[in-house]
This record gives sequence, C-alpha cells and structure tokens, in this order.
Amino acid sequence: MADSQVCQQVRQHIMQMPLVDDHVHSCLAQTPSRPRFEELLCECAKPLGPGQSRFDSQAGFALVRYCSPLLFGERCAVADYYDQRAGVDEETADRTLLPAAGVGDWIIDPGWAATELIDSDEFARRCGGRVHLLTRLETVAEQLLQDAGAVHDFPQAFRRALHEAAANNVGFKTICAYRCGFDIDWRKPSDTAVQQAVDALDAHGRERLVDPQIVSFIVHEAMAFHKPIQFHVGLGDRDIDFRHSNPLDLRDLLVAAENVGTPVVLLHCWPFERECGYLCQNFNNVYMDVGLASYLMGVQAVDALRRALELCPFTRLMYSSDAWGLPEQHYFGAMVFRRAFADLVEQWVADGDWLPADAIRVADLVAAGNAKRLYRLS
Repeated sequence: MADSQVCQQVRQHIMQMPLVDDHVHSCLAQTPSRPRFEELLCECAKPLGPGQSRFDSQAGFALVRYCSPLLFGERCAVADYYDQRAGVDEETADRTLLPAAGVGDWIIDPGWAATELIDSDEFARRCGGRVHLLTRLETVAEQLLQDAGAVHDFPQAFRRALHEAAANNVGFKTICAYRCGFDIDWRKPSDTAVQQAVDALDAHGRERLVDPQIVSFIVHEAMAFHKPIQFHVGLGDRDIDFRHSNPLDLRDLLVAAENVGTPVVLLHCWPFERECGYLCQNFNNVYMDVGLASYLMGVQAVDALRRALELCPFTRLMYSSDAWGLPEQHYFGAMVFRRAFADLVEQWVADGDWLPADAIRVADLVAAGNAKRLYRLS
C-alpha cells in the first residue's frame, strides 16, 4: 500500500506530463454560431430539439469546467458559456487553450472540411508545438476520381499521388468504417479489377468512395510505405453503422499488415475497447487510443480507459483528442484524459498493485513515448 503523498506525486506527474496527440484536426478560422458550436461539441450531432442544448451532456459539462476559467478568468454556468465565448476571437481562444493542453506534438488529419480551418502552419504558430501530417486515403482517391485524366488509369495515378503525399506525412488515415465497413473482402485486388470498379462508379460514387474493392486497394497501397495507418473505429456521427464497424472484422487485413511490417492504429474504439485491446495483445503491429470517446464521455472517460487497459499492452495505448474546429476540444480533451488516467493509476498505486515508479513509466509511455516510437518523432 502506498501512502497518500506518494499517490499525489503520481497524480501530479500525470496531470503535467507532456502529450503527443496521436489524432487531431485544426481549429476553425471563424467563430461558429451557437448551433454550429453545439454540433461540433458532440461530433456533428443534429440539434436535440426546442428547449434542449448539446451543452447538457458530459462533453458540455467537461468543456465548461475546464475551459471557462482559462478564457473568462472564472468558472461559469453551463448555460452562460456560449454567450461569453462569443466575445472571444478565435485566435485568442487558440493561443489560450492550445498551449495549455500540454501537447508537444500534434498529428493532424487535414482531410475533412479543411477550408473552414486554419492551415497547419498557422496552427503550429498558435499551439506552440510541433505539427505532423496524416494523409486521408479516401480524400486522395476521391480527388483523383474527379480528375478525368487520372480516372482512366486510377491504380497508377493513386500510387503516384500516395508516393507524393508520403514524402511529407507521418502516416495515413482511412474512414472505411463510415463508408463500406470492416466486414469486406480484404484481399488485395488486381489493378484490372480496381479499374473495372472505378469505371462502374457513377458521379456520386466518385464523390464519396464506398466501393469495398477500391477501399481495399487504397489501404493495401498505403501498407507498402510501412507507415502507421489509422482506422476510425466505432464512435462517430450518425453516418457510421456499428453493425459493420467491429474491428474484429479487420483480422485478415491485420495479418497482411503484420506480414509486411505495417502498423495499424485503431482510433477512438467505443464501444469496442475490449475488442481493440484484444487485437493489440494478439498482433505485434496494432495500437489503439480512446480519443473521441474520452472527451465525449467527460467524467465517465475513466470507464473507456479501464476497458482498454484490461488487455491492451501498455506499449500499445496512446493519447488522442480527435478535436476538430474548437480549441476547447483540444484542451479539455487533454484534461479529461489526464484526470481519467490519474484516477485509475493512482488507485492501483494506493492498493499496492502498481509501484509508483512503474506507474510513472507507463503513464509517460501512453502519454507520448509510444506515439514518438511509432511515428518516429525525434
């Protein structure tokens, strides 16, 4: 059993340790309207209806708890937050909240609605940390499918585009969970089969890639670079179908990725934290985080982390926020993670299950060390 002073030292270390945000997005260029702010707060959810607010959620309460003292000098009521926030310009909010997150390296996916966001260089200036880029595979493919010249030789055009992107990124990202699901044939298709699938696409199919054969192709092509490939798993907006997003359906692809030495990162993972932990335990190339889940769950984030840590090796778990648009998400996502991790580890130390030195070592791995090793960040 550890005494209270030792436990408090462990907690203080966790609350101050530097983080690597394994998966994140940039911030809005313009202050959003209240409806837009609430949409972003709860992953693009639609309004609840008259007289209801998305602030009345675990995410909303956590945001106000952690962010209002920094922005306004004191904690405010949940119902008052947006009115006070509307008087703070976005650059001021960014420069206040982003550095306070304690993130040294931000791994940014710039692939969705980027025109609403500040660019990665400006984000780096405002956050005071280092920015590294991901390449979203579907975005690359969909841009080529709109190009009359590229579409007639799609396999080769995609390889050229991916090679160019890989020169400036630290990894790749796929949103196939939203598009075709994980329960598809993950064998690598031939160029001929892929081209035939491309030729059969209508205009909508070229704008929004859902064809499982083409999706399998773009993922296999990314595997050839041996850089981490991130997979959105589980929790997201209403567009995702949980019936087809169980990560256990990735097994054949994970075997293929393991055989060629390509890491796979399972993002967010709710309600599949246990399945993802099992995969991390049984494959030498699989990693996970509970990013989006943790900030949406607020004070309940400890449950997602507890489930992940049942089986996931401590060298395979990482931190992310999946913050998009709101600097508040970047900051309170980090604070929610720190508190949840500290609550778990402090109790294990207090019970004598973990030694304090081991607790601090593991905390540093999850916070930053695992991501630095995986993404080769110096």
